[in-house]
Amino acid sequence: MQEIEITLEQLLESRDKRAEFQTILLRGYGTPLVSFTVNMPGKVKKNHRSARVFDAGVEAIREALAGTIVYYKLLDNITGPEGYFAVDMEVNELKAAMCRIEDEHPLGRLMDIDVLSAPGTHVSRTQLGQQPRKCLVCGGMAAACTRSRAHPVEQLIAAIDQLLKEAK
Repeated sequence: MQEIEITLEQLLESRDKRAEFQTILLRGYGTPLVSFTVNMPGKVKKNHRSARVFDAGVEAIREALAGTIVYYKLLDNITGPEGYFAVDMEVNELKAAMCRIEDEHPLGRLMDIDVLSAPGTHVSRTQLGQQPRKCLVCGGMAAACTRSRAHPVEQLIAAIDQLLKEAK
């Protein structure tokens, strides 16, 4: 797999496109939506690491949502793989199921599984009484470490490689 560095502009454009596609799916299906991407630090988002995590995540999501998926689409973008699942399930139950994957799957910490209600509102972990996600490196709050760029990319990649090794 060829690893290509992306620019900030490409990353921001991909986020805008993701939001547009989410809106289309929410309007079209009128059901809650799962939007799945991989937490991959650095300028290379499409690589053997992200592919392995994505494949494992898609399998876990399909298994958890068996019989409730009304539509799904998987995309292989230069900015990283993306998965979308329109689901016929109560939104809080859906978010709880996706949190279980993020918390319990051996690679779940590398999975970013967002749940949007049919009107398009993000459902957060904290709304369900779930703890915020932890940093791969120090175990602190992931959001705080990400915002402050507390850890160099090389350190994050080393932590990811260790997770991948342990998950074999």
